[in-house]
Amino acid sequence: MPVMSEEWQIANQKNSKRWFLENQDAIDFVNRFFDAVELWDDLIDKDVEITDNHINRVFTSLMFALPGNPWFVAKYTYYQPLIMASINGFHDANEMCNSEEKRFRSLAFHTRNFGIEIIIATAFLLGGYDHMRKVSREIREFYAFEEFNDA
Repeated sequence: MPVMSEEWQIANQKNSKRWFLENQDAIDFVNRFFDAVELWDDLIDKDVEITDNHINRVFTSLMFALPGNPWFVAKYTYYQPLIMASINGFHDANEMCNSEEKRFRSLAFHTRNFGIEIIIATAFLLGGYDHMRKVSREIREFYAFEEFNDA
């Protein structure tokens, strides 16, 4: 994953407030979860330098902050299958990205983004179906910052 610019980070936080109806616990859950996802990806890809600060921040989040987050605790059973599907997709994508066949490399590119469904699910849980439909395409487009170039 490319390192996102400060401008992108600011836009992400602004969007999150709107997408998640200013529910700070939901925003914190999504931020912490995707911070861990980013670290995991960096550990596997080895495409960016990993700092001790990032490792410490993520492990503190996973062991302390997320289990104490009221939003995550309340919605745990809803998120668990989505999280496991995201993890499984991540593993499948990492295997398929080195395929000899273009169609599997393309599938890997898209499969690794299944975690975006967690963001869309959060919008649904907070605002219902109509809110989810209002923001889901915008969410997908905001996070579509890379293109498949026959990797």
